Amino acid sequence: MEEVFGYTGGTVDKFESIPGFKMDYTIKEIEEMINKNNIVIASQSKELVPADKKIYELRDTIACTNSKPLIVSSILSKKIASGANNIVIDITYGSGAFMKTKKDAKELKTLMQEIGKMLGVKIKAVISSMETPLRILCWE
Repeated sequence: MEEVFGYTGGTVDKFESIPGFKMDYTIKEIEEMINKNNIVIASQSKELVPADKKIYELRDTIACTNSKPLIVSSILSKKIASGANNIVIDITYGSGAFMKTKKDAKELKTLMQEIGKMLGVKIKAVISSMETPLRILCWE
């Protein structure tokens, strides 16, 4: 049996695998959810950071899917464009993640937090290994 390696889906892909779970909201729907619930989980769309798809395509085309600056711009652009000023991110590392080592994941976390600080956005990031099941994480 041949072993094949590749990237696993991201957060959006995982949520969209749940039957009936919707991720592609209009700006109006996102605003309504934020006003009602103070939280929303949404994917990029034609209305929300349309350039994100181009960034993903660029990363794939030039073989730099693990480029930290491009990952940060992709992730943060969606959240900041939707008006988020507090962001929680799970940064994964391991064979099924873009970041292969914990060191790379820490560097990505630092870069995200530095960019967030420059933009006045508070970012909390947790680093988790894709080599083992996730545990419940808590922080102050």
